[in-house]
Amino acid sequence: MSQLLNDAGEPRLLTSIADGIGCVTINRPEARNAMSSDVREGLFTFFEDVRGREDVRVVLIQAAGKSFVAGGDIKAFGEGLAMTPEDRATDMKGRAAGAGALSALISTLPQPVIVAARGYAVGVGASLLFASDLAIVSETAKVGLTHVTLGINPDGAGTFFLPRQVGMKRAAQIALLGEMMNADELLSLGLVNWVVPDAELDERAMALARKLAAGAPVAQQEAKRLLQGALARDIDAQVAAEAESLWRCALTEDYAEGLRAILERRPARFGQQGN
Repeated sequence: MSQLLNDAGEPRLLTSIADGIGCVTINRPEARNAMSSDVREGLFTFFEDVRGREDVRVVLIQAAGKSFVAGGDIKAFGEGLAMTPEDRATDMKGRAAGAGALSALISTLPQPVIVAARGYAVGVGASLLFASDLAIVSETAKVGLTHVTLGINPDGAGTFFLPRQVGMKRAAQIALLGEMMNADELLSLGLVNWVVPDAELDERAMALARKLAAGAPVAQQEAKRLLQGALARDIDAQVAAEAESLWRCALTEDYAEGLRAILERRPARFGQQGN
């Protein structure tokens, strides 16, 4: 993929891997980080790269400027006005497939995924937040599946995650009315884990990432896998899945290290070897 630049001449996507943290920053602040096709493809590349890396224990998704992701690229959508309805529909179907695949990829990464968002997380931006394992937002956060205000349905797997997280009635209210939710509403609905002052968001998100990166990676990955599969299993199947995951965890040096740390009354040093 060629390196495309934002209006300030900087890369539209900034990535780093250090200290067990894979961090990706969407960098189109002049467009409120609207999801362009090149940004989406860059995110795909980054997530596929970190999926198999043992040196990445947690993934942090954030954005530059005053907004997280203010929806899709409206300028690109506007090009559809010159198309026939059939061609426009085909174009939108492809965009929806790409947005949904991106959320699915985030959701199925073995590592815990954190989204840190300030300002607007709209449309696909909201879906990315819903797809994360943990979400921390600033007091300025405004989140919504506002697709209906454009005469289209929600995409980006938002209709998959939302009813599972807030229940069907509230999900219908959010999706059918295109309602925006502020930080307090997001917290009360359980759609985010923490609300922090805007000036503290970056620091608090990185502190959370460091805490996860210091944990036992296999145990965290197995816990994520169990939670994601829980709604599709009955209790007997879930108990069996827990036992299988415990077997995998007990094979690791981290399990022995955790026991030693408790017995020796010291902090555990996870991820040293044998995982």
